[in-house]
Amino acid sequence: MLKPIASALIASSVLMASSGVMADDWFVGGTVGKAKIKSDTKMTAVEKDGTSESLKTPGVSSSDNYFGLRAGKFVNDNIRVYINAARNSAGGEKTLFTDEDKKTTDTLKGGKIKNTELSLSMDYVDNLFSMKNTKYFAGGTLGLNKMEVKSTFTHIDHGNPDESGSMSKSKKDTGYIYGVQFGVIQEFTDNFSAELGYRYARTNNKASISFPGDDGDSIKSTFKQKSQKMPYMTVSYHF
Repeated sequence: MLKPIASALIASSVLMASSGVMADDWFVGGTVGKAKIKSDTKMTAVEKDGTSESLKTPGVSSSDNYFGLRAGKFVNDNIRVYINAARNSAGGEKTLFTDEDKKTTDTLKGGKIKNTELSLSMDYVDNLFSMKNTKYFAGGTLGLNKMEVKSTFTHIDHGNPDESGSMSKSKKDTGYIYGVQFGVIQEFTDNFSAELGYRYARTNNKASISFPGDDGDSIKSTFKQKSQKMPYMTVSYHF
């Protein structure tokens, strides 16, 4: 899985280093956006005899802010290549499971997702309607995404408060991310530009967290991140 990503990074690095374009075609920039993350969740209760019962919740959407940095180069008038380093988080902890009787209440919450991305993008860029300083772009992104997900299990003993308590755990998983992006670039000066864009990406991150229950029982929550949709704005400095 990682070989195609590594090959793309090496090939693009060689292309950027060997290009004969002027030095002012290098650029750095900062990106802000709103990432909408879609994921599937599953809660599994396992009895001490080995039997289990699962509850699936597909297509859960949550959103939060996206912040990133980029650095790259125009290899010619129409092709740019750049590396992205970004972070985003999505959603608060949602109630996945509640088991309540007269004596106790057990609650499992989860779904707080944090992502750290390192990726490589390549875009085709051209003038929009023959306007000199306004351009459109379209391209693709390929890289790695590290997901961290958090869950909290709370046990309340109504008859004995000293036996009540909560436990939080987090789990990380590194997978791949790939997608497409498009948008519009406005050049203000020879050194500064801004762009508005939209990106759709797919990921394969998956993580499971287990908590011990009473009398040998256990509860496991599984999170599978599927996609990210993001409108964004980037400001870049060219040198």
